Amino acid sequence: MQWLSFDEPESRLKKAIKRGELLPAITSPERTTDLGESGHRADCLAALAFAIQDVARFKPISFKRIAQAISLNNQFEHFHPSSLLAKLHPQLNDYLGTELGWTENEKLWAALCLEFLSLALMAFQENDSQSQSDDGDSISFLTNVSNRIKASLDQQSVTECSAIVDLARNTFLQHYEEMRVQLSPEFLPEKLLMVEGQTEAILIPHFARLADFDLRRERILMISGGGANQVAKRFLTFRQTTRLPVACVLDGDAEAQYEIISQHIGGEDLLFSLESGELEDTFEITDFVQLLNRYLQSMTGVNAPSLVEFQALKKDLFSPLQKRTQTLNRIWRERSLGNFDKVEFAGFVAETIKSENEIPEEFAAMIQSIKQKWDKYKADTGDDS
Repeated sequence: MQWLSFDEPESRLKKAIKRGELLPAITSPERTTDLGESGHRADCLAALAFAIQDVARFKPISFKRIAQAISLNNQFEHFHPSSLLAKLHPQLNDYLGTELGWTENEKLWAALCLEFLSLALMAFQENDSQSQSDDGDSISFLTNVSNRIKASLDQQSVTECSAIVDLARNTFLQHYEEMRVQLSPEFLPEKLLMVEGQTEAILIPHFARLADFDLRRERILMISGGGANQVAKRFLTFRQTTRLPVACVLDGDAEAQYEIISQHIGGEDLLFSLESGELEDTFEITDFVQLLNRYLQSMTGVNAPSLVEFQALKKDLFSPLQKRTQTLNRIWRERSLGNFDKVEFAGFVAETIKSENEIPEEFAAMIQSIKQKWDKYKADTGDDS
């Protein structure tokens, strides 16, 4: 179940339909949502609280696309959002419009979340086991929110629409703050950090932790784009559909993609180009060679050099006019070591570097820039969720 993972609403809807998770639940004319039991009502309120946070992360065009997709699918002919919302509270549909300023399209998404997630919560609690999916901690989180709401409803009578919505939202936000470090970065991120490949996705979070800027604690979702073209393409999509600040990190040779992104960057966005070239080029050469030699000595498998065969690498093997990965690929071939594995080396570096002063200067400055920019954004907007 990927509904709780960050993605465009339309994409989540289509994936749920494709997997057969959604249509049987909400498109049958016999389907009715029974809110008589406080437990199911609490599930619906937990789902509504999620929808409120989710809607805040996307622009109106995202929900317009949802409405268009549903209008073209006759399987949704029996799905009536306003009627569903009214079952939770007769004034909820109006409240979402007047107090939250939502459009009918955003109300539609809330109704979809309410119906789909409330059923998912029921199933999760009936199974009484942790989900095996990547968002297992997210559905467990939502279950805990539901249980807290139920406990509140059992202790006091809450009838006003505004009080009910406030109860759901405040309970959700309180638990979100308690669990923000444990929750998957995919669950309601607050900022997006896009990189070209897996090496950056491994090392930047590690460097940030060493610099006391934990991406998980800050609710920053790292997205590995699969190359500069994909980073630029996805950035343009995110800039059109999401309200979240986005930072992009590109290799130094991605000049065309840098230019494209720079033309569409928003006030809270950040764009970095590695002046050194690639991640491997950012290390001071002496430190880099030391890391490489330690990595070579740690290698295992058929291509690993034996203690007898091991020859330490030296600085003069690396020309400042050539990318270090090109040099490494040549050295690895000459020494019959197979292919130089950038991702494996990045993992080794993450295990080896233990202090902030070992972070390459270019990345240390980048992390500091991100921290300063987004700390100011949080202070200016009062955004704690």
